[in-house]
Amino acid sequence: MDDSIKIIISGLDYAGKTSILTALDKKFDFSKYIAELKPTIKVEYHKTSFLGLQVYTWDMGGQEKYRELYKNNQDVYFADTNLLLYIIDILDENRFETSLDYLDNILTYFKENDMDVPLIVSFHKFDPEKRGDEVINGRINKLRESIFDKYPTFKILFQQTSIFDIISIIQLISYALSVFDDKFFDLSHLLESYLKTLNCSSLIIFDENGIIISEFYADEIGPDSYIVLLESIKEHLYLLKRMQEERYESNYNFTSIENSLLSYLHKIEIGGESFYISVLIEESEKESLLHKFSDFIIDVSKIMNTLM
Repeated sequence: MDDSIKIIISGLDYAGKTSILTALDKKFDFSKYIAELKPTIKVEYHKTSFLGLQVYTWDMGGQEKYRELYKNNQDVYFADTNLLLYIIDILDENRFETSLDYLDNILTYFKENDMDVPLIVSFHKFDPEKRGDEVINGRINKLRESIFDKYPTFKILFQQTSIFDIISIIQLISYALSVFDDKFFDLSHLLESYLKTLNCSSLIIFDENGIIISEFYADEIGPDSYIVLLESIKEHLYLLKRMQEERYESNYNFTSIENSLLSYLHKIEIGGESFYISVLIEESEKESLLHKFSDFIIDVSKIMNTLM
């Protein structure tokens, strides 16, 4: 991989692009910041690091006058793009056609310039209470099929996100960054293997910014356990935030949570950077986990070193 990557985050005005970045940045207590947001003027630039890479995110204002500006100056805005993250407001059905036309304009530029740019489409504002809504799920399926059918040569991935589910936002960004190296899939396979070996419900690797490097979950997680899992992840994100803001130190001991489950956060150092492994496990499996965990750390470190 190069030392830097450029991510374009695009979509119509009010689709939620800046809200996603704000929620990702704040992770907690971000509602008041989102309420104060105004439409993005032209482009806002964000910089972060990820596994030694400098990641530059271009938050493209979605108002019509700016979309016209980008269209008339495509070489300025879309050249050298490594990833397009396109946001569709799943509640704004009246503007689906406009949004798809805008997406087409960007992808046409990539195609005409022989740019192999992966595309991740986020169906946004898919809030938790709407997940069982057959109408909204039907819209998502139709949009997905339409995009797939029209752009068969593009690498396309789909996500569903909501600012009321911070995990979905974190997963979206980690999902986006992982398209740059096939070794992320090796890491995912490793987590899948150890999920069975350790007999746990989830294995997640965070960087120090709370970005998920890789994750894997048990197939049999039910609705109640899933809620507990999300709370466990949020607690670990909170610990990361405290460590950043308050130089808070923790022994990362097991924490008892609901339904005889234990939550565990373990810090590892790789290539001079800190990473955190989050585990959700039944209390009865604690001793077995401790016995096998060192082998897991060794195997994770081997793959992570190749990604650094």
